[in-house]
Amino acid sequence: MPLSVQIVATPETSASSVFGLYDTLVAAGRDWEHLVSGDDPLPVFDVSLVGPDIKGFRCGSDVWIAPDQTFEDAADADIVVVPGLTLSPHDRPDPRQHPCLAWLSKHDSAKTRIMSACTGAVYLAEIGILDGVEATTHWAWEGLFRQFYPNVRLRTDRGLCFADASSGPVTSGGTTGWQELAMFLIAHYGGTQKAVRAAKVWLMANRGELQSPFSSMITTTPHADAVIALSQEWIADNYAIENPVAEMAKRSGLPPTTFARRFRKATNKSPQDYVLAQRIEEARELLETTECSVPEVGEAVGYVDTPSFRRLFKRKTGLTPAEHRKMFGQSRFANYS
Repeated sequence: MPLSVQIVATPETSASSVFGLYDTLVAAGRDWEHLVSGDDPLPVFDVSLVGPDIKGFRCGSDVWIAPDQTFEDAADADIVVVPGLTLSPHDRPDPRQHPCLAWLSKHDSAKTRIMSACTGAVYLAEIGILDGVEATTHWAWEGLFRQFYPNVRLRTDRGLCFADASSGPVTSGGTTGWQELAMFLIAHYGGTQKAVRAAKVWLMANRGELQSPFSSMITTTPHADAVIALSQEWIADNYAIENPVAEMAKRSGLPPTTFARRFRKATNKSPQDYVLAQRIEEARELLETTECSVPEVGEAVGYVDTPSFRRLFKRKTGLTPAEHRKMFGQSRFANYS
């Protein structure tokens, strides 16, 4: 008997995440049989959309969605999936404006397994089921988690997180992270063969477990500390100089320990980590937009020791400089222009 899966559909949900999950899960045990083998279909999942009302509304992507059942009337399901949400990366969701939170919190974890794709993890964090466990979400929401959900062991470098394959929450990261979640669901509940077939039908390449190659190490974190804001502006143009942290502190007019404390409070990063992030992001841009050699790129961002630069780049991004250029550089898109 197919497992019942409810996908949350609200005015905040992303259409690609909702319908991508829906199409992929409905097709498991059906499309390969129809297109290739000719066997009778044996669906793995019984999928429906659940939301605030069934009359329909425009979702966060401005696409019309009409859920199959409401939060009030929905029967218990084996699995509930919160897809990507169009939420602020800086503000905690107000439960009064997000009725799905109350509905999710009523579920018995022994009966219903709750999962999320991308920013849907914010809802899971808000109801507390991610406390103490590793979880991932879109990398741009890292600051929100650090500020409001410190008990979550956040891993924005990972594409998929779960403590137990058979129970407990599952989270996937990134805007197209729903694909990794769909593969997990099909493989775990339908078997490896059905997952392989789904990957072939939907042309889903193996992106690996890492989200790091796709994430930016520098994100905008609003704050009101004018001194630190000036330091950020200065370092954006001077990241390659020798000992930039000491120079930033000197220019701020603050004692080094005070500067470091205020910098971390304002940016969620230590001054050293911020400079490193700035250098890596600049190196990425040079690899993506120029033909500079790897040694030239390393030197341009403050690293004269090329082997050390390569190791650092790989450790922070999950790719070597050459691999990053292959994935995101000009040659990839040369035939498209």
